[in-house]
Amino acid sequence: MTNNHILPLGSVVTLKRGDIKLIIVGRAQLFNNGGTIGYFDYSALGYPQGVIAQSEFAFFNDEDIEKVLFEGYRDEQEIEFADSYEKNIKSAAYPKLIIERKKTVETETFGF
Repeated sequence: MTNNHILPLGSVVTLKRGDIKLIIVGRAQLFNNGGTIGYFDYSALGYPQGVIAQSEFAFFNDEDIEKVLFEGYRDEQEIEFADSYEKNIKSAAYPKLIIERKKTVETETFGF
């Protein structure tokens, strides 16, 4: 899914390769990926539990979203933020990171 605007905080989504609901709590979040600092469009927590002991944030981009279940609150500030997001993020000093999935190949021995 590619939204025509950045989703507001509080939006609830599912990801293409995920099995839980996530609530968006941050946008344009910096992440250290093995020494490369870059950003993801969103950071989120599991829904409905939110922050729990030793919570880990999920980081993902707009293109990773399978379905938007709920869109968060929008007021004038949010609309202004969303309208300027693409322009502002293009001038960011950090690269956009992508989720890379490692494929595991199981070899079959056929008893050999």
